[in-house]
Parts: sequence; C-alpha cells; structure tokens
Amino acid sequence: MSERDKKLLVYLGALIILAAAYFLCARPFLDKIDKLTSEKTELDMELSRKSEAYAKQDEYKAGIESANSEIDDIIDRFPEDNTDEKSIMFASHAEADIPIWFSQMQFAEETQALVNGGEVESASDVEQQQLEENVAAAEGDEAPGDIVPDAAAQNSTSAIGGLIGRDTELGLTFQVEYEEFKKFLAYIRDYDDRIVIKDIDVSYASYSDLVSGTVTLSQYAILGEGRTLPEVVTDVDSLGTDNVFKHSDQGGSILDILADMASDFLNKLMGGLSGDDLDRYGEDYFIKANAVTDNTNGITAGKADDPEGESYITSDTNDTQKIVFTLSGESGDYIVRYSVGDNEYEDKITRGEDDKVYLHIISTERSGDGDKVSMDIHAHNSSDIPLVINVDGDDSEKPRFKISEKDGEITVND
Repeated sequence: MSERDKKLLVYLGALIILAAAYFLCARPFLDKIDKLTSEKTELDMELSRKSEAYAKQDEYKAGIESANSEIDDIIDRFPEDNTDEKSIMFASHAEADIPIWFSQMQFAEETQALVNGGEVESASDVEQQQLEENVAAAEGDEAPGDIVPDAAAQNSTSAIGGLIGRDTELGLTFQVEYEEFKKFLAYIRDYDDRIVIKDIDVSYASYSDLVSGTVTLSQYAILGEGRTLPEVVTDVDSLGTDNVFKHSDQGGSILDILADMASDFLNKLMGGLSGDDLDRYGEDYFIKANAVTDNTNGITAGKADDPEGESYITSDTNDTQKIVFTLSGESGDYIVRYSVGDNEYEDKITRGEDDKVYLHIISTERSGDGDKVSMDIHAHNSSDIPLVINVDGDDSEKPRFKISEKDGEITVND
C-alpha cells in the first residue's frame, strides 16, 4: 500500500469518526437545543399573554361579572317550569280578561335542550329505545338495556349550569269577537311568561263579527338547580269545568254566553230592541275590575278600540280606586278624560249632534275574602251630548262598582 493510500485511509477514518461523533453525539444535542429554543419562545409568548392578562385582570373580572349578570337577566325572563296547571290557568285568565271562549285544549309533547349545550332526548325517544332493546332481548339478540340516563347529567359540562330549556306546545280552539281577537294577540305578546304563536288558523264571519279558529302556542321555560316553580295562581278553590272554563265577567258557561250573543245579534238584526236597549251594546271606553293576580291588574281603563293598549291606565293594588270620567265640549268636538288614582288619559273625539258617548263598566265576581279590588266612579258630563254608562258582571253580594258622584246628562244601566 502506497503512502498516498495510507493517507487517504487516515483521512477517511477521521471523516468517519467526525461524522459518527456528529450524528451520535452532537446532532441529538442540537435537536434538543432547537426544541428547547422553540419551547422557550412559546413560553415567552405565553408569559407575555398572561402578564398582559394579569395587568388587565380587573377589566376581565368586570367583563365576566357583566356577562354573567346579562345571562342571569335573560334566564330570569323565562318561567321556572311549564305545567298543565299553568297552561289551563293561562286559558282561564284569558277568557276572563279579554274575553275569549275556548272549546278545546291540546297538550303536545315537550321538547328539551340544554342551555348552550347538547340536545336532550324526549320521553318518547327514550321509551322507544327501551322498547326496541326489550324486543331484541326477548328474541335473544342482546341483553335488555337500562333506561337512558338523564342527558343533562351526561352533557352538563357543556351547558350553563346544567340548565335545560323546555318548549311545550299548547293547542287552543277558540271563538272571539273581532276586536277582542286583536286583544288576544296582544295578550299573548305581553304575557309575563315567555309564550309565542307557533301556528294560527282563523276565519271571520262578518254577520256575527266572530273570529273562529285554532292557535298553537309555544310555552318556554328553563329548568335547573336553584330554579323553583312558584305556586300556580288558580283563583278558585278546586279546579273543574264549572269554575275554570267560565267567562267570569258574565258569570255563564261558554255555551250560555255564545247562545246569549246569538240571541242578542238576532234581536238587533230583526229590530227587536228599542233604542234604550241598543244603548247597552255601545262601548267607546271601558273600565274593568277583577282580582289582582301575577298576570293581571286589578283595574284597567282605556279606549275600547285600542288593542295595543296605548290608552290604558292600570292599577295593581288590591283596594278601592277612585276613578274620574269626564266628558266636555260642544258642537261636535269633545274631550274625554279619565283617571285611575294619579294617572290620567285625555282623548279628543268628534260626535254628531244625535250621538252619545258610551262607557262600559266590566266587573267580575270576587275570588274570595282577600279580593278587595273595587272602583269608586265619579262621572261628570258638561257636554251637549249624553253619556251612557253600562255595567256588566258585578258581584251580586259584594259589588265592585259604586258611583259616588254623577252630574250632567248621564244614564247608568246596571
């Protein structure tokens, strides 16, 4: 072997040793250095973010508290639960307050979902799954299963405190006069509990001025720990068809009231009523008195043709309220003022020389000894047209209506 070859072998060996040293010793350390450098960069960035967050911790805490407060406010707008009793009393109160007449109620299956979380299986889905498992077990395919556990427990970590949103559908078949139909829509819109119209199908008969049809309502509630269902206000001693589905303003059953309406309509159509009797059907303004509940005021006064309630004055106190009704003006231009307590409303109207102004007093039977709502009417007419006051539905034993003062041309039909 020549000297040249020996030198080449020496150089090659040295290169092999250097390469082996690099790949076996230096390279792992270099990779580790790169990894540690990358981790250090990420940690420095994380430290920077956390330092910035720490510096703004008061701002973030205030934001979290504000967001939680807004969430609580939204949740508080929903009732704690939906029950059949609440649905029944919604219909009962609507009949008395509007009035409207319901001939059928249908309760649909509830649907549930976690608030800000996953879906919750309905009762029928769970029962169907259990039935299928039992059939399969009976045929020898598999062992019977257990009822599916509460979905809220499975998914509560993804929801707001494990709260469950519930939607209950309520189907109602109804009949109502046209003006009161508009009041019914406003009644649903303004109801304390969250209720929306999911579907509605109506027809109108011009000869009777009646609206008939069906409506499906979605009633919403939020259930969960700490949300307790309050006692349902029934206003009756024991629930039944004789005291729940009754128009308390008039004191008769639905069929009785519809029969009376048909009889009165035919009398008017055939000219069987005198002018004085026809005055009983006039209504320009109204004052209504009933028991105070969670969803109804004790006294409501307003214009009869105001379904939006912009002219309404109300009182939710359980006592006697002084109500002043004044008609003034002449030669076709008149001013009507009415007040309940310290609240007053003024309305400018025009009338012909042979016209009248009608005030409809709508009273109701008292719900019990604790029902103290009454109206003390002070009526004044300084105009050149008559004021006619019609009183309906007052309690025969403990009347709510009393007229303490009356001057001018005023007729009271009670």
